[in-house]
Amino acid sequence: MSILIRPPRDRRAILHRRFRPLRRPDRKGLWDGEPENSRRRPLAFLAILAELGLLLAVFDAYRLETRAFRMLALFSVAALPIHYLAPFRWKKPVFVGLSIVGLTMVQGPVTAMAVVTAGLGLILVAVSPLRWSIRVGVIAAATAWLAVHRPDGDTGPEAVSSGFVPVLASLFMFRMIVFLYERKHAKGPEPLADVLGYFFLMPNAAFPHFPVIDFRTYQRGYFSAEIHEIQRTGVAIIARGMLHLLAYRAIDRLLMIAPEAVVNPISLARYVVCNYLLYLRVSGQFHMACGMLHLYGFRLPETHHHYLLASSFTDYWRRINIYWKDFMIRVVFNPVVFRLKRWPRPLALAAATTSVFLATWLLHAYQSFWLRGAWGFSGPDALFWGILGGLVVVNVQIDARGSGCGRIDRRTSRGIFQGAWHALRVGVTLATITVLWSLWSSPSVAGWWAMYRRGLGY
Repeated sequence: MSILIRPPRDRRAILHRRFRPLRRPDRKGLWDGEPENSRRRPLAFLAILAELGLLLAVFDAYRLETRAFRMLALFSVAALPIHYLAPFRWKKPVFVGLSIVGLTMVQGPVTAMAVVTAGLGLILVAVSPLRWSIRVGVIAAATAWLAVHRPDGDTGPEAVSSGFVPVLASLFMFRMIVFLYERKHAKGPEPLADVLGYFFLMPNAAFPHFPVIDFRTYQRGYFSAEIHEIQRTGVAIIARGMLHLLAYRAIDRLLMIAPEAVVNPISLARYVVCNYLLYLRVSGQFHMACGMLHLYGFRLPETHHHYLLASSFTDYWRRINIYWKDFMIRVVFNPVVFRLKRWPRPLALAAATTSVFLATWLLHAYQSFWLRGAWGFSGPDALFWGILGGLVVVNVQIDARGSGCGRIDRRTSRGIFQGAWHALRVGVTLATITVLWSLWSSPSVAGWWAMYRRGLGY
């Protein structure tokens, strides 16, 4: 009988086990049930904070980027101890809360409230139990309505950094595509903190042009290594991004010339090279954003990988804006290849690669509409993506045939001939890309051609 009827103290024990409060951290700095990777080491964390303080001092001394981002960077470092000391099961909600606070600081309370309210509505539709096609249709209809009723205050060149619509679009226009794609193939619901943190990423509040982070990579990378190792990697990435931004500042202020100043081959080469190197600002911003996420435990891959040293056009596509390349492969290239699996392999690869560059062109124009209020369709834009896509298609065919044009045999890579051949390929690729980049940044094909005629003396 005593076995069947438990005394009241046992029921209290069951309730205590179910709703037990958090105990103090153990000697390793871990709360109950926390992973080893979240172990707290105060001295190591203080050293990381000191390094971040030095970087912030340099960042503020040179007034790199906008005042909004300098404010957000300072806030992210000041709030980092709160996230670091929080219990592991609270870290993601704390990150979401800090991201909302950062958005409010940068964009103002009215814009932040409107963005959060509209964003929560889109998220509720995306995670609802409705059929996937219905969810996509509802979100597409909401997007179309917002495009038609876009407020006049959110248009023009300055709309890229302010206004309700550009901020909402920066947070959702590409990551929603990734999320809906993942939900189509997911077997169960996603944790709410993961979804909110994914869409309201803290650095995105100050960087409208933001890398297209993959949702599964974002989830898998969270505390996937020891936290101080992730944070030190983030500090290194931030330092690299700062170097990119400093180089961009020097090139823009000291070396860059206007297209009208091109009068000879030397000035033409100066303009073409410097105009391409202005992309250092984008790569620097992406590094800064990725590094900030590392500080909060999100271990993400690099966004760019020595893109100035690409030895072929496919190699260039793999190295520059890696997140965009992965995004295109996932949502465009692989589905097209799968649907054309009965075709001959060269034709399927050519069709998939062409689809990727066509989608890239359209989505860049789509991005321009939401951030600047004007579609980015133009003659130079179409020629740039068409020529670059054609070059990549040719390279893909060569690589698929195994000719090894884009690779160097490790056993003979130390030879003078192989090194010279590799350097020549790098030079040809870089020269071609810089010429195409000058076309892309020109207001018209006629203006671009006139500049080259002046520079070459025709």
